[in-house]
Amino acid sequence: MNSHDGGTGTARFGPVRLVPGVRGINALAYLYGAFAGITLTTFVSVIMPYVLNVSLGLPTEDQGRVAGDLVFYGEIVLLTMSGVFGAMSDRLGRRAVFVGGLLWLALGYVAFGYVGSLAMLVAVRVFMAVGITAVGVMVATVQVDYPAEESRGKLVGFAGMAIGLGSVLIGVLFARLPDIYTGTGRTELEAGQLTMLTMAGYCVLTALLLWPGLVGGRPPAVSGKPSLKSLLIEGMDAARRNPRILLAYGCAFVGRADLVVVGTFYSLWLTQAGIASGLAVDDAARTAGAFFAIVMTAALVWAPIMGWLNDRLDRTVAMALALALAAVGYMSMGLIDDPLGSWMYPAGVLLGIGQMSVTSASQTLIGQESPPEARGAVVGAFSLCGAAGILFVTSIGGRLYDAIAPAAPFVLIGAANGLLCLVAWWISRRRPAVP
Repeated sequence: MNSHDGGTGTARFGPVRLVPGVRGINALAYLYGAFAGITLTTFVSVIMPYVLNVSLGLPTEDQGRVAGDLVFYGEIVLLTMSGVFGAMSDRLGRRAVFVGGLLWLALGYVAFGYVGSLAMLVAVRVFMAVGITAVGVMVATVQVDYPAEESRGKLVGFAGMAIGLGSVLIGVLFARLPDIYTGTGRTELEAGQLTMLTMAGYCVLTALLLWPGLVGGRPPAVSGKPSLKSLLIEGMDAARRNPRILLAYGCAFVGRADLVVVGTFYSLWLTQAGIASGLAVDDAARTAGAFFAIVMTAALVWAPIMGWLNDRLDRTVAMALALALAAVGYMSMGLIDDPLGSWMYPAGVLLGIGQMSVTSASQTLIGQESPPEARGAVVGAFSLCGAAGILFVTSIGGRLYDAIAPAAPFVLIGAANGLLCLVAWWISRRRPAVP
């Protein structure tokens, strides 16, 4: 899939035309990084119900609050470090930050398997958040760097498929690891420890593959050696100058909250329902993983469709459409009475479509609008806004989960998507269409 355009000196990755200096093998390495990155960063939330039940033995009535608080603490790190990592990558290069984040995350997974108290769990989750932040910001930044403008939506579509596949892998394989290890005679606690060591090994393997695969060095569009402070200021000032960047930041706010609701509260809801129905903890985790795979498979199938729409529509119109789909998907969860019943299947499909739509459209929009000379800083600020959205939903989502109903955080995010859809439509009407 690596070819060159005649006379232009630019490479292609299938239908995606790449910027000068980026080869097809670099794009392939990036897609693998997106595939592995979503698995390694999301699995922390998916496995959390198992840790709360097996490692800590936490009462069910406290798990929603604790799960939300753990994400909240981690996202404080993300909120403070996203812009730093984006700006750092403008100075040191994307590859160095990406690989460094993976190795940091590997250390976190090793510690994750041996937590014995809530205080230790909080400390490990905060430590892991540093690696999660570095990986997440680099997945978004490299996606912006590599494609030519007319192919941006196509690469976002390919990345969405890679992310979808990585998410499905969580449900069909990694969420099953505790059950697989208990099947070999290990205790539930030992199975959890082996699961975390397996994930640490996957982090190291991914780092070893990405080092030769990604483009090294500083991005060529960045001239001189700007300070971290100036890049951070540029990232936030860009939103003041460009309302489309402001819209993208707002979509990051709700979009990242979408992912946390799916990764944290969806898995917790299904795990608790499985345990309440009489399943063992490892069987309940496997069942939750299977439903999670349905959501992510829907996102995977929808990703190329949304990528195609992103390149055909004005990108603020595409953003409004994506937000409308997400609002429908998340609000539908409020109609579910039995999370293990048949209605969860179509609701899960709608959830996956909505989640992928917002992710794809917002990343395409920020890629179109971010200035090349401070792209890392703008994408870092984009991630920072996503972290702020997560802080918002986790600060109250866990308490709504425990106090009202497990579906309450989903309804909250559905309403937020609906409100931002109106804003996106208003911006698209007051500015000329951009192809």
